Amino acid sequence: MIMGVGGNLKTMTPGDLLQWLSLGQKTGTLLLTRSPTEKRVFFRHGRIISSASNDPREYLGQFLMSHGFLTEVELRKAMEVQLQSGILLGKILVMIEVISETDLIRLMRLKAEEEIYDIFLWPDGEFHFVDDELPTMEMIPLQVDVTGIIMEGSRRIDEWRRIHHVIPNDTFIPSLTAEIDEDSLDPVQQVIVAAVDGKRSIADIVLESRSSTFIVSETIYYLSRENLATVLDPATLRPEEAPFVEAPPGFSEDDEIVSLLSRAQTSLRAGDYEKALRALKAAQNLDPNNDKVRTALRGAETAILGALRNEGVTESVIPHVAVKLEDITSMNFTPNEGFILSRVNGQWDLGSLLKISPIREADAMLIFYKLYKDGIIKFGPAV
Repeated sequence: MIMGVGGNLKTMTPGDLLQWLSLGQKTGTLLLTRSPTEKRVFFRHGRIISSASNDPREYLGQFLMSHGFLTEVELRKAMEVQLQSGILLGKILVMIEVISETDLIRLMRLKAEEEIYDIFLWPDGEFHFVDDELPTMEMIPLQVDVTGIIMEGSRRIDEWRRIHHVIPNDTFIPSLTAEIDEDSLDPVQQVIVAAVDGKRSIADIVLESRSSTFIVSETIYYLSRENLATVLDPATLRPEEAPFVEAPPGFSEDDEIVSLLSRAQTSLRAGDYEKALRALKAAQNLDPNNDKVRTALRGAETAILGALRNEGVTESVIPHVAVKLEDITSMNFTPNEGFILSRVNGQWDLGSLLKISPIREADAMLIFYKLYKDGIIKFGPAV
């Protein structure tokens, strides 16, 4: 195994990197990492033939839902068949006639493209290209145009800057101000617009629609330009800013990371799993490609999942909402918590809910645990 090239996306942009691999007619695997996300782009003779990602939001089932080809119920059933048979999810969906083979290949190509476009918006990240290494597992071969990827990726960088003038972050809440002709929207936009209710934030709509933050923000941005939507800052009364506290002399970013890792370990030993993950993610934000942070985060997630299962929060238990609906509406939940809670129906077990969720397993399980500890859900037999 020969390492062809490696480095940071600050010194070699995604566009330059893809062009180098294309012009060099390279065959192998390009690994791109910005913790906790890892993506792989597979090349043969300079052409992209497939891609993979460890981000649940970019899994095939989630992508098909974002395009209106799949429901949560259908995804759950297909994944149960996959678990029993070992057949690729795409093939199962074709077999049960949820999607045609032609549409599947077209959407898998679009999925590969979207996974790569996302990298253009990374503020930083690391890459390694491994010559002549391709996965041994079965893949549906795709032919993705590298030049087109570079052009669209560059367009999105410019577009993202314009969008941020209207939608600075994903806490902003869009509302529709006029009736929208569905025929004027593509399938992805239709799913996004259906999720706009004047209450959900951009982050909420990303989860609900299974689209990327860029696609959701771009859709809302253009609707606002056409006077079909408005976007509101939820902070109607901004709290007074806390006074700036200067760091001790000589206290560096590395020192802060060491401090956060120490706090995470202390919280983990005390059983405060949420606080432990918050500290680790703060360290991750400071340096997304720090190997110590990556290792600590992976170890913490494994330990937390084990601890939660020991406390009875397992994939086989069935959650039920334990409080009145009117009480829930008065509570404040994060977008992830709101998504998880809205799927609790007293029939599906945790394993099923994890299958349909675009949230990472450790984060989702911790949400179930928090909701259980707070008395918002309980576990019991199916209703």
